[in-house]
Amino acid sequence: MIVYEREHDFVLTAQHEHGLVAGEMASHWKSEMLIDEAHREDLILAAREHDRGWIELDSAPFWNDYSQIPYSFRDFPLRPRFVFYRKGIEEVREKNLYAGLLCSMMYTELFQNNLGANANDDEDIREYLNDEREHQLRWEQQLGGGEALKLRLKNDVEIMLFCDQLSLFLCMEEPGTPAARYDFFADGLGCTFDACSRQPIKAEWLSNEKVGLSFVPFDEDFTVVMPYKSVPKASIRKFGLLQAYRRAEWKERRVSITGMS
Repeated sequence: MIVYEREHDFVLTAQHEHGLVAGEMASHWKSEMLIDEAHREDLILAAREHDRGWIELDSAPFWNDYSQIPYSFRDFPLRPRFVFYRKGIEEVREKNLYAGLLCSMMYTELFQNNLGANANDDEDIREYLNDEREHQLRWEQQLGGGEALKLRLKNDVEIMLFCDQLSLFLCMEEPGTPAARYDFFADGLGCTFDACSRQPIKAEWLSNEKVGLSFVPFDEDFTVVMPYKSVPKASIRKFGLLQAYRRAEWKERRVSITGMS
């Protein structure tokens, strides 16, 4: 679950819904920034389905007693999370081996960067990384191996990470939040490309319905739709988080993606 807090409620976006938006973003990727246009659909599938392991978890969100907010992807315990990550990767792999490999590589890239952030988590992370890398080597061999495959995988994982982060940006703070108040992406999106000289790419709310990018890797401006729920704190106190979440109505956030003028 992706969560942020307002005065009287929590805004919750399901991880898979965010993933579907990441897939929409990948579908607009500039052809000249792809290693192999023939594999675009595999990339879109991986970007769209990379968080499907969260579907069951997010259908019944958990309350974090320590922080007194709903658990989010940022603080959900690692061991059960890894179980569902593996489940999601396997479901994607059964549809498309290359897409499943991309999802696995995306997660190992993310968690490799998390090593050292919390010493209590490092042993679990290293175990997960070792297991996934064994799978990755086997799947690469099934796809024929070789340097061309490694180069395409590296390029496609970078694209997935960018679409993942931009999609997260859309649902981690209130639309229209001024850049000076950004928390998670105050320094820009963490994944960059040769096409922009590996410089950080800034994302900024230009209005409540438009986000501008300092470098645009997409072939056109487009609009995405992100379903979410705003769950009143009073409802949580009365019914508990699960029932309050189920009682809350679905809403939609429509956001246009464009360049900064």
